[in-house]
Amino acid sequence: MPRKTQTSVDRRELAHLAAAVTARARATALSAVALEGLAAYLELLARWNVAFNLVGPDDWRNIFTSLVTDSIYLADFLRCLPLPDNPQMWDLGAGAGLPGIPLRLVWTQGEYYMVERREKRAIFLSTVLAHLSLKNTHVFRGSAESFFESRKTPHGRTDGIVSRAFLPWRDLLDLAQPHLNSRGTLIIFASEDPPEELPAPWTLTDACTYYVVADKKRCFWALSPSRD
Repeated sequence: MPRKTQTSVDRRELAHLAAAVTARARATALSAVALEGLAAYLELLARWNVAFNLVGPDDWRNIFTSLVTDSIYLADFLRCLPLPDNPQMWDLGAGAGLPGIPLRLVWTQGEYYMVERREKRAIFLSTVLAHLSLKNTHVFRGSAESFFESRKTPHGRTDGIVSRAFLPWRDLLDLAQPHLNSRGTLIIFASEDPPEELPAPWTLTDACTYYVVADKKRCFWALSPSRD
């Protein structure tokens, strides 16, 4: 018999799992409000996942340990970067909201846009935002190119771009460069350390290495394009 997917979140167990991650990351503990929002998100995601296969892991525990953990580390990483007080952040290929939704429960600075062209995932993201109160968090249903054309920011540029498995990183550099402002930062998820040399005009601002379930290595690279 196939194992029944666990979609109802045990709040105490979630609090225990989250506390273990924040302790390992030496990060601020999640508030009661953030934990309840995370529980609601995980329940929605686990239920939708049964029908639409939005993410690989099946029940909420597996989703938390293999995917949500990244968001907790990312929140701490963003706090260390030279971002403005109210940055505008663009999350390209937001998928089912990882890292964006858990991230915005614990890191609320500025404006955060989740860009997703796949209809079912974009509808799911809009459903989540209808259930949760996430400050200045938005969904754009369409391609990255369409999103870029829609922006009304000065020169169409942003303070930060986040990417998780959207494009190979070298292709992402070419896509992101015209859309970052002079002090903008591109944050890449990777399973390896950043290369010793990056294509011009990119420089490494910061990097972070951590481990998730089964000691799988994960890395963040913060890259900035040099401009005259």
